[in-house]
Amino acid sequence: MHASHPARNTERPAGSESASWRNLRAAPGLATRLLIAVVLLALAGGSPLPGANSLSQFGITWTFDQDYPSGQFANGDYWVVGPVRVIDIKPGSETTGDRTINGSMLNPVVDTKQGYDSASYGQYGPGYDPSLNVGRGVSPAAPLTLPAGSSLISAISEEPAGNRPQLRSAAILTILAAPAPAGSFRPPYCGADKTLRWNKAQLDYSKLRSLPKPRPRRDLAEVEAYLERPWLEHNPDWTGRYLHPSENQPDYGRDMALQIGEALLSLQLDYSEAEKEKLLIRLVQYGIDIYGVAKAGGAWLDLGGHNQGRKMPLLLAATVLGDADMLAYGDAAKHFIFQEDLQTFYVAETDVGRELAAVSGEKREPYIAADIGMAEWGIRHASDPRFDGRNWDVPYRLVSCPCTLPHVLAARLMGLEKQWNWPALFDYYDRFWEVENASRAGGAGSINAFTRVMWSTYRAASGGPPGDGARPVR
Repeated sequence: MHASHPARNTERPAGSESASWRNLRAAPGLATRLLIAVVLLALAGGSPLPGANSLSQFGITWTFDQDYPSGQFANGDYWVVGPVRVIDIKPGSETTGDRTINGSMLNPVVDTKQGYDSASYGQYGPGYDPSLNVGRGVSPAAPLTLPAGSSLISAISEEPAGNRPQLRSAAILTILAAPAPAGSFRPPYCGADKTLRWNKAQLDYSKLRSLPKPRPRRDLAEVEAYLERPWLEHNPDWTGRYLHPSENQPDYGRDMALQIGEALLSLQLDYSEAEKEKLLIRLVQYGIDIYGVAKAGGAWLDLGGHNQGRKMPLLLAATVLGDADMLAYGDAAKHFIFQEDLQTFYVAETDVGRELAAVSGEKREPYIAADIGMAEWGIRHASDPRFDGRNWDVPYRLVSCPCTLPHVLAARLMGLEKQWNWPALFDYYDRFWEVENASRAGGAGSINAFTRVMWSTYRAASGGPPGDGARPVR
C-alpha cells in the first residue's frame, strides 16, 4: 500500500484576496450560507473551516468555481456543502483512440457497468458505459454540477489496457446540504441516500474483546494502512476485481479477506481504545459501505475466491454502532447474500450419490451416507451444487477457506453467532481447522501464522458451537 496524505488547497499569499472571496463579499446570499455553515459546524463540536476552492486526496484533485464549506469525515474522506460546481478534476478523464481513462461516477448503483475506464474487464468486457462517466469534459466552460446528497467517486487508471486491476487509485467526495458534525462517518457511496446516521461518538468498544496479544501478531499501523483508502464494492461480481484500485485494496477477494481478517482479529486484542480508534473507524466505514451496497440490492455470490470477507465487517459496524437495520442485513435468514453462507451447508440425504460436474483436471468425489449431517463447503453450492465434492482437495476449498477462518473467529469472539444465523458456517470452520491445523505450513492456500495462533489460543475462549445448531428458516 502506498500512503497518501490528503491536502486542502486553501492557501493564499499574505495580504491577497482570492477572486472567490471577492465574489463572496459581493454576494450576501452566499456569505450568509457560509456563515451558517461555520456556526453549525462549531455547534456540532467541530472546528470551523474556511471555504475551499479545491480538495485533493489520493492523487486526485477536485477544483470548484468558488470557495465552499468543506471538511473531513471520521475516516478522512472529504465532504463539501453543496450544490457545488466542479470546474476541473485532475488527472482528467481523456480519450485516446478507443481508450477512455480516469473516469468519475456519481452515486453508483450495483451493476457491472462502470464509467471509470473503457478497458476494464479486458477480454471479459465490455463493461464501460460512457454515460456513467460524469468526469469527461469537465471545465470552467462546462462545469459538473453536483447536488447536495450525492457521492462522486473519481479514479486514476492503470496505464496498460486490460490490466487487472484497471484502476490505480480512487477517492470519494460527498456533497452535503449542511456541514457534517465532527466525527461523522461518511454515508455509503452507493445509492442516493446520504443521510448522516453514524458518528464515532457512538462506537461501543465494549463489544470488542481485550485479549492478551499473542506472538506472532500483525503490526497495528500496518493493518490500519490496509483501510486508509476507500475500498470499492459496487460491482460485487467477480469482474469487480478490475475496479479494486491497486493503491486502495487488493484486487482478489481472497487477499481482501485476509487483510480484513487481520483487522478484525487485531481489534480483539488488548490495545487501548485510543490505540484501536483509527483501525475501528476505518473498518466500520468499510462495513457501512458494504451495508450501502447491500441495501441497494448487492449480493456477494458464491464465486470461488472472489467474494468472501464482506459480511463480518458489516456485522462489526452494526454491533459497535448499535444499528438494528444494519445488523439485520447480516442475518442469513433475512438476507442470504454473502458468499460465506452460500458456500456452506449440511450434507443431506439427497446429497448422497448425486451427480457432480465432470471437468477435465478437476476431482470431485460424491457424498456417501456417512457424510449426512456433516458441515461442508462447496465453491458454488447455492448457485450450482454440481461443483461440490467431498474430497478435501476439491477446487478452491484451500483458496476460499483459510482467509475466511479469521472472520469466523472474530464473529465467535464477539458473540455474533446468532446474529450471523448460519450454523453450518461455524460448524464447517471448526471442521476445517481440525483438518488443516496440522498441515500446510505456508503458501496462499494455508492458514496464516496470525490466524493460526489466534485460533489455537482463543477459539476455546469464544465458547462452543452457536445456539443449538438449528438451521435458520428462509
